[in-house]
Amino acid sequence: MTERPKRALVLSGGGGRGAYEVGVFKYLEEAGLLPDILVGTSIGAIHAAGIASGKTAAELEEAWLNTRTKDIQRFWRLRPWRAIYDTNPWYRTLRRFIDFDRLAETDKRLLITATEVETGQLRVFDNQKVGLTPSHIIASCSIPMVYPWTKVGNHHYWDGAVMANTPLAGAIDAGATEILVVLLSPVGEQRLPLPRRPWDALAMILDMALIATFENDIKQLENVNQLVAAQLDEKHRHVKCRVVAPRKATALTRIIRYEPEFSKQLIAQGYEDAREELGNAQ
Repeated sequence: MTERPKRALVLSGGGGRGAYEVGVFKYLEEAGLLPDILVGTSIGAIHAAGIASGKTAAELEEAWLNTRTKDIQRFWRLRPWRAIYDTNPWYRTLRRFIDFDRLAETDKRLLITATEVETGQLRVFDNQKVGLTPSHIIASCSIPMVYPWTKVGNHHYWDGAVMANTPLAGAIDAGATEILVVLLSPVGEQRLPLPRRPWDALAMILDMALIATFENDIKQLENVNQLVAAQLDEKHRHVKCRVVAPRKATALTRIIRYEPEFSKQLIAQGYEDAREELGNAQ
């Protein structure tokens, strides 16, 4: 009898673009491809924690359609030099997306990434080693300059995407034999339009940076798989990796804007892309 693959779902960051991930999860839920391991960065950390806490795709979709920009952030009133926005509203909104009581009892493996400011190192918060709190989740979402760092214990943290937007290593170390990565920026060989305005250039640079670490991780995984196939590496196992990503870039401003109508469009897009990418691979 063939053992069922151990599935990991790796959810990347991208702020308001993140509704796309809910559409992908909606397809996975319908197809019976639920993950055993969840790895999340930034908005992906919120979704990973939500799924691990038992939230369904329908519940996550409802949360998105009831979330607006004011529910996420507000301009700083007292200390504007720390960041542009104050994330206190996020703490209240998290309860729509995550059931923290059920999260404490989940049988899912959950890995949340954040960047430790003092060392510049990627930190992985593992639910098998630490009880995850709202602060752990917000730490993963603390985009430098846009949002203030978040203190957890004796350390301060920025967004996990600063170091790794799609940390495949965490999923592999957790024992995954199949990994599905959901990106919020286009990948692959494509001709990008030249930026016309400074913020267009900034958006393009950000997307390039986010994709670069992922492509490097994929190349390393491919190299390891080749060694395993040639029976030259006994320490690792073959890991299958699939990717679902949008075909067109989204405006940079969408990262910090949360609008129900746009979220609805992204959820539909994520569902269709997942069905097209994964529908014939079951």
